[in-house]
Amino acid sequence: MTDGRVLLIAGGSGSIGSAIAREALAQGWKVAVHGRSEDKVHAVVAGLSEQGTIDGFIADIWEDEAAETLVAEVAEHFGRIDAVIDCTATGPLGITGLFPDTSPETFTDFLDVSVGWFERLTHASYGFLAQEGGTIIAFVSDAGIHAARRQSLVGAARAATIGFIRNFAVEAAHDGIRAHAISPSYVAGTDTSRRRGTEFMSRIARRAGLGLPEPEDIAPIALFLCSDGARKITGQVISINGGMNA
Repeated sequence: MTDGRVLLIAGGSGSIGSAIAREALAQGWKVAVHGRSEDKVHAVVAGLSEQGTIDGFIADIWEDEAAETLVAEVAEHFGRIDAVIDCTATGPLGITGLFPDTSPETFTDFLDVSVGWFERLTHASYGFLAQEGGTIIAFVSDAGIHAARRQSLVGAARAATIGFIRNFAVEAAHDGIRAHAISPSYVAGTDTSRRRGTEFMSRIARRAGLGLPEPEDIAPIALFLCSDGARKITGQVISINGGMNA
């Protein structure tokens, strides 16, 4: 039982975030959905409002103090924050592809909006999560675990977030806070997979013996890690890839 506990889903207006929101409401969580697009956030809230207590919050993670403002607004609205799941996956153009073809002017911006954003979100949430022993989860990428071509910048940023999570988890455990990273590879049924195209995704799917995960396969894992059933688990990096990588 969640006893009305509050879950903040940063980047919650996307496919994975909205699947987590749906699962959380079914389990009795109160849910704060964040996104940059007001239309997308409101669509998720409207679509799930009959299933429980859910509200939307708009913030642009590229802006200074966005994390602090978002956390403060959610805490003021709900009176508490018990778990934070960061599903944001934004980044500037020019960060993927063969390394000589990437754009050096984007390197620092990408680190700031990926690693830096999550660290700021964690810092802003810390006091609330420490009140009753909460959980924070970062979504990263298998590129941060398994080396691959065309992923040098993405892999470096996600590996940095993984390093932060593992070290932070050891420290924050003394305040009852748990921290994890969930690492998908390719996820079917998302905007990213649609941009990749049917032919590419079909080729990738053949490499996954269990089939590519969908958002609904990921949501229960995220919610379990936030539950009392995982109260002795922290610092884990869980790859969800259908058997593409071991």
